[in-house]
Amino acid sequence: MVMELSVTQVPLWVSLSFGITFTTIPPILIANAAKKALGKENPSNRSNLKRNIVSFYTIFFVVIGVLSWFGAFSVNALPPHIVTFAALPLFLFYILIVQRKAWFQSVYEEIRTEQLVQIHIFRFVGIYFFLVNAYGTLPDTFALVGGAGDIVTAVLAIPTVYLLKRKARFAKAMAWGWNIIGLVDIITVLTTAILITRQAMVGHDPGVQQFGTFPFSWIPAFAPATIIFLHILIFKKLVSSKSL
Repeated sequence: MVMELSVTQVPLWVSLSFGITFTTIPPILIANAAKKALGKENPSNRSNLKRNIVSFYTIFFVVIGVLSWFGAFSVNALPPHIVTFAALPLFLFYILIVQRKAWFQSVYEEIRTEQLVQIHIFRFVGIYFFLVNAYGTLPDTFALVGGAGDIVTAVLAIPTVYLLKRKARFAKAMAWGWNIIGLVDIITVLTTAILITRQAMVGHDPGVQQFGTFPFSWIPAFAPATIIFLHILIFKKLVSSKSL
């Protein structure tokens, strides 16, 4: 059963389109934002930073991909294996290691709030919740909660970025509202996944196991940790005197 679930059960075009977009767009958005924040000084440092960020995420996705291919995350468990061995370590890496690096401090000091918000455009990945659900491999509730929430957050990020760039009167209020919505969304998705997994373990159902298979395991491995970390950074920017 584990080996059958190690590769996702949707048409190849869905897996390919997801794999290509998800392993390229988020890392590039993050790397470009960091590079731009460093300004025009030290072009070699900016290029190296972008390359290092993209390289890190490439290695991360390869490792997670291989593990999920061989069924490491496709068994229902509490806490989910993908959280214990991927999402949580990534979040701790952000908090305990990345935040303490000198290059990160330089980037954080210079990066604009709208640049951090703009990264969340990758949450249009919520479309794939509905695609996977359409082929009967993901519960309706999880697809609705996860897919709709992420899409709404991504859509609202667009006017939020626009208002922040223009320094509009209500830009900061919009940013606060958007950031709260985005954080509540990801917490709701995680909570829903845990509840569905608990029910699946009792009823011996697949639950959300498809998101522990290749390639969709990349979503829970990368997205929750990265999204929550970005929301924390945005909150810090908003409460600081130099937030906008």
